[in-house]
Amino acid sequence: MSRILADAQKTSSMRQRYRRRLRGTVVLLVWLAFSCISSVSAETVVLRRMVDDEPVGPKRTVNGEVLVEAKDGGILMRGDDGRIWLIQPDEILKRESSSVPSPVTADEMTRRMLDEFPAGFEAFETAHYVLLYQRNDAYARDVASLFESLHRAFFAYWKNQRVDIEEPKYPLVAFVLADRSAFLKHAGAEIGETAANVIGYYHLESNRMTTFRVGNLERNIATIIHEATHQLAYNCGLQTRFADNPMWLSEGLAMFFESPDLSNPRGWRGVGRVNRVNLNRWKRYLPSRPGDSLATLVADDARFQSSATAEAAYGESWALTYFLIRTMKREYIDYLERLRQTQPLQQYTQRERIEMFETAMKMPLAKVDEKFLAYMRRVR
Repeated sequence: MSRILADAQKTSSMRQRYRRRLRGTVVLLVWLAFSCISSVSAETVVLRRMVDDEPVGPKRTVNGEVLVEAKDGGILMRGDDGRIWLIQPDEILKRESSSVPSPVTADEMTRRMLDEFPAGFEAFETAHYVLLYQRNDAYARDVASLFESLHRAFFAYWKNQRVDIEEPKYPLVAFVLADRSAFLKHAGAEIGETAANVIGYYHLESNRMTTFRVGNLERNIATIIHEATHQLAYNCGLQTRFADNPMWLSEGLAMFFESPDLSNPRGWRGVGRVNRVNLNRWKRYLPSRPGDSLATLVADDARFQSSATAEAAYGESWALTYFLIRTMKREYIDYLERLRQTQPLQQYTQRERIEMFETAMKMPLAKVDEKFLAYMRRVR
C-alpha cells in the first residue's frame, strides 16, 4: 500500500512541478487549446533558469531539437543526451538554428554525468546503460545485470508480438545511490517530498532512473523492474514522453513486466506472469467495484492521484492489461500504436480517450468490461 500511495504522490507532485515551472507557457497553452508549433527543428539554445523572476544558476547551452513551441516563445526541447528541457520565454538568452546533433555516446554521457555529479560518484558502462553509483560496486553491478536482463526480455517480447520498437537512441542513465539518506538528498531535488515514500523512480524530464541500496536486491526487484520498464518504454518508441499517455496503460505495462518470481534465485525471470500483489488488489476491489469503473480508469488519471483510490486503480490497471494482452492482443497493440502517434503535450478529452479505446478494441466499453470481468474472475 505504501508504494501505491507513493506512486500517487509522485505523479501529482511531478505534474504540479512541471505546471509551476511552465506557468503561462508551453503546457498551459496546450491545455487551453492555444495554437503552437509542433514541427521539429534543430537548434542551439543558451538559457538560464528563472525562479520568481530571478536568474538561478549558471548559463546552460543545449544542443538538440525543439519539439514544441508555444505562441509566446516557450519551448519544449530534447537535448542530444535525451533530456527534455521545458524552457520559459524569459529563460532563453539566445537561440540559433543548427544541424541535428548526433546522440551522445556512452563515453560522453559518462563524462557529462561525472562532471554534473563529481562528489563521491563512480561510473561504469554496460551494453545499454551508464550507471553512476556510490560506494558499493558489487550491488551496482547486480542492478546493471538486472537492467540488461530486462532489456533482453523487453525487446524479445515485443519482437514476438511483431511490434516495431527501436533501440534507445541515447545511453540509458541510472543512479544507484549509497543509502536512503543519499537518495533523499538527490531525489528531493527532482521529485520533492515524494522521495521519502519510494525506493526508485524514472524521471521523465531527465530521462534517468534512480534507486539506492536497500538490503538485498531480491526484496526490491519488482520496483526496479517497474521503473526500468518505464524508462525502456519511453526510449524505444513504445510511448512518447510528455504526451497524453493514460496512466492505466503506462502503469499496467510496467506491472505486466515486473512480476516477481520468488522461486528463481534472481527473483525475476520473465514477462507476463500473474502479478500476485496486484491480483490481490484487484480481488479486494472487485466486490465494491462500481459499474463505471472501467470508464473512469480509461477517461482520465484522477483515480491515481488520490490515496483513497490509487490502490484499486493500480490493481485494475494490471488486471486490464493482463486481460487485454492475454485475450485481445491485436486490439491492445492497435491501441498502443494509436497512442504512439500522440505528439508531446497533446491532450485528449475524456470522451476522446474513451473513443480511442473503443475504436482500438472494436467494441463498446460496456462489452469490453463484460468480457474483462468474466475473464478475471477465473484468474487464480
